[in-house]
Amino acid sequence: MAQVRENDLTEGLSGRFGSKFIFKQLRGKTIVARRSKPTTKESALQRDNRERFRKATAYAKAMMLIAERKAYYWEMARELKLPNGYTAAIADYMRRPVIEEAEVAVSDSTLELNVKATKKDFSLRVMKVVGLGRDGVAVEEAETVKDFEWWHYGFTSRKELISKIKVVVQDEVGNVATREMVM
Repeated sequence: MAQVRENDLTEGLSGRFGSKFIFKQLRGKTIVARRSKPTTKESALQRDNRERFRKATAYAKAMMLIAERKAYYWEMARELKLPNGYTAAIADYMRRPVIEEAEVAVSDSTLELNVKATKKDFSLRVMKVVGLGRDGVAVEEAETVKDFEWWHYGFTSRKELISKIKVVVQDEVGNVATREMVM
């Protein structure tokens, strides 16, 4: 990449010149560069990320049509210093919930679970706990729509019946995070 200095002929040029060169403006300077070759290969991760972003933009467009959600995302945009509500809706879709901690305390005959889940800058919808038996069938289920910071749950079933505990957290968008703990 070359910089053009004090050349009246090329000053302010931008665009393609022939098949090999590109003139472009960068911070008030004229830059001459070789024309880039488009890549034709796309990794699976790139493909997945593009598809996820495509879904995020569709979600954001849909949310901008609902007055209540549009107002919510505009407020979030102000708080997060984003340019607009559309961008905030995309950020909400792209950020996934995280189960930060999940601790199981075993006493004589009971199991107690402490779970902490978060999502950066946005809210969660529901946190669910499922106690599974040896055969994989749900023995006990519970959920909360609050107390995501530290949710304490005591299983009412005997601890011998539960062989695995599954924690599921879902945000407002529908993104899900899960964690399984084997007893």
